[in-house]
Amino acid sequence: MLRTSEYSSVPMIQHCKALLIIGGIVFLCCLLGILTRPLSFLAFFWPANAALLAIFLRYPKLNNLGGWMGAFSAFIAADLLTGNYVELTFFLTLANCITVFTSLFFIQYFNINYRNYNKGFTFLHLFAIFAFAGCLAGAAFAVFTIPHVPNTFMSADRLWVDFGMWWTGDLLNSILVIPLILSMPTWDKLKYAITDRRHKQYPISHIYPLIAIFLCVLMTYFLSGPGALLYPLAALIWAALTYSLFSVALINFAVLLATYHSLNQFYLAESSNAYLSTAISVRIGLCMLSLAPLILCIISQNRQALYKQVLYLANHDSLTRAMTRRYFFQQSELLLQHAKQQPFSIIMLDIDHFKKLNDQYGHYAGDLVLQHFARTVQHNLRNQDLFARIGGEEFVIFLKDVIPEEAFNIAERIRKITEHSPVSIYSKEPLNITVSIGITHHNMTEQNTTLQNLINFADFALYKAKEQGRNQVASYN
Repeated sequence: MLRTSEYSSVPMIQHCKALLIIGGIVFLCCLLGILTRPLSFLAFFWPANAALLAIFLRYPKLNNLGGWMGAFSAFIAADLLTGNYVELTFFLTLANCITVFTSLFFIQYFNINYRNYNKGFTFLHLFAIFAFAGCLAGAAFAVFTIPHVPNTFMSADRLWVDFGMWWTGDLLNSILVIPLILSMPTWDKLKYAITDRRHKQYPISHIYPLIAIFLCVLMTYFLSGPGALLYPLAALIWAALTYSLFSVALINFAVLLATYHSLNQFYLAESSNAYLSTAISVRIGLCMLSLAPLILCIISQNRQALYKQVLYLANHDSLTRAMTRRYFFQQSELLLQHAKQQPFSIIMLDIDHFKKLNDQYGHYAGDLVLQHFARTVQHNLRNQDLFARIGGEEFVIFLKDVIPEEAFNIAERIRKITEHSPVSIYSKEPLNITVSIGITHHNMTEQNTTLQNLINFADFALYKAKEQGRNQVASYN
């Protein structure tokens, strides 16, 4: 949340932009809430407060004076355009703004890193602050002011009921809307995901959780009642272990709204008193229902990410990000087993005069050279090629499904690019490096030749290149 001095330093164009964006979004959210009132002034779904907080968190540049003016104006305009009274509208807007302002204040006060909403307990901290600070502050302001405003719909005689309805309403909206906005992919990521998955095939079992969720939601309409809260729980947990956080937040949003609607219809069909007497417990129950899959999904994805990171570090050299010797042999053997009729080439590479370079410039310079060289090689290989560091300045490449001429051209291209790509060491003159390369080719018609023997053959070719003057490519005959 920006301080007063920071608000004044924001350019006017940024204020105007925030006013238009925030104003438009909040106005639409308010209209949606107003149109879903099952009883007079009791909104079935009021996303405006939660959406405003989530947008300010995700896009902090919009959290300026213009943004707040846009939100305040949108609250006022939506209520007045739908026939509400001016004085009542003003106090309702103040209560809504207090909810968001208080939440932002405590998020900043407790130093919550809301950008890491999907790490550890950050999401729970965000939800707790909104539930037990922002929502409570807004509800308290509302019940102590709005009952005394002309044309009010609140009564001082039912203070606790109105307080509970306001608080739990904001509580439910926050658990529905905030995770959805915070986890929403950026436009660039969305385009990449669509492009990347066009050719990716999922097993039919991937949609089973969605089918289970759909059936459970249908049950809430046909077999409605208090127990309907638990119908989707198992299916939501299944989805949390299957899909991404944004997908789970989206599923959560749809399932909880549908369940909430079916329960509201059930109690409203009985009487208004039945609806009012159960609404608070239903909303709290829905909040508890939605927390389980969200937290489980975050834990599951963090665990998967950690596992992938540990696995990657175990199988790749920490300095160059090339494969380790063990992992290279493992993957090469797998390729050989699944492509028995495809030719392949083994390429050995050794940076020339590397020991002399280390002695002259130091080991840090040597590390920079290794990293630079590894990047150069990786940028000139195909996705299916294997590249590993097997010790010191020595590297090896496995080229699958190539003829000898293609392998030689790839090796020669790497040699030329390495020669003409100097490495910057400190602030000194760029350092020119060269590489000697040895190649052996296998047609798969030869039998009883092991991978280690082929690497030895490529190593012989490498020594041949060094004996002939270095900075060249030699083939094993």
